[in-house]
Amino acid sequence: MDIVPLLEREAQLASLGEYAGEARQGDGRLVLIAGEAGVGKSALVEEVERGLPEATWCWGACDGLFTPRPLGPLFDIASTLGGELLELCRADAPREELFSALLRQVSAPGELHVLVVEDIHWADEATIDLLRFLGRRIRDAPVLLLATYRDEGLTATDPLRIAVGDLAAQRSVRRLSLAPLSADAVAVLAGGSGLDPAALYRLTGGNPFYVSQAVQAGMGEVPASARDAVLARAARLGRDSRAVLDAAALIGTRVELALLESVADGSRWKELLPPTGAASSMRGSWRRCRL
Repeated sequence: MDIVPLLEREAQLASLGEYAGEARQGDGRLVLIAGEAGVGKSALVEEVERGLPEATWCWGACDGLFTPRPLGPLFDIASTLGGELLELCRADAPREELFSALLRQVSAPGELHVLVVEDIHWADEATIDLLRFLGRRIRDAPVLLLATYRDEGLTATDPLRIAVGDLAAQRSVRRLSLAPLSADAVAVLAGGSGLDPAALYRLTGGNPFYVSQAVQAGMGEVPASARDAVLARAARLGRDSRAVLDAAALIGTRVELALLESVADGSRWKELLPPTGAASSMRGSWRRCRL
């Protein structure tokens, strides 16, 4: 996929640069980076990596598996760090030993370690516990821990939401949120494509992924990549939530919530709806996928 220019992220990049500087001085930071799917969380972190080539970068990821891999991101990081942590992982050591070994290896003074854990909305409970452990202990270590996640689908009782709430009180924790692009930024991305920028913005809600796919494929039909991404998200929903999407697809791209509530047959529609930009883009794509 072509790289989408990183627009309207200057404030977040400046904040991450500040946090990296603090971490380098031994005042570690855990940064929780939230936003809807396709909004550019990974692109933001990759831009930070290009600006910190002297740091040691270790990447881990949570996978959307039906059976999540316990501590998958920790094993990913261990393969890069090597040493004691990798040996303990291979020996199937208790997780408390693994957590402590990771902290020891990245706490040596004089070198900035940047740990990235992507997609923690898919994290297993042990990985969430790892974030809790590090969030309380990296404040005296030269560590910048960046954790990305989708925030539009978390329920009030989701383990990640509870963990994020608990971590908010920690001195080392910071939060960043990525909003969809403005109409002006969408116009920049649409430059030279022949597409009407205003129509493109209405169709995509400013979601950079949807914008990039529409610019490549046009607006006459939903690009296969965008369709598959939307349907994959919908497939993970429960029956009631899918019924709400069915109703929204028949109503149209823009949906009045009162009307949706009246036709959704008492489903738990309020828990389904993501932030405004994501809701409009997902409903629009869902409608076109179904039709």
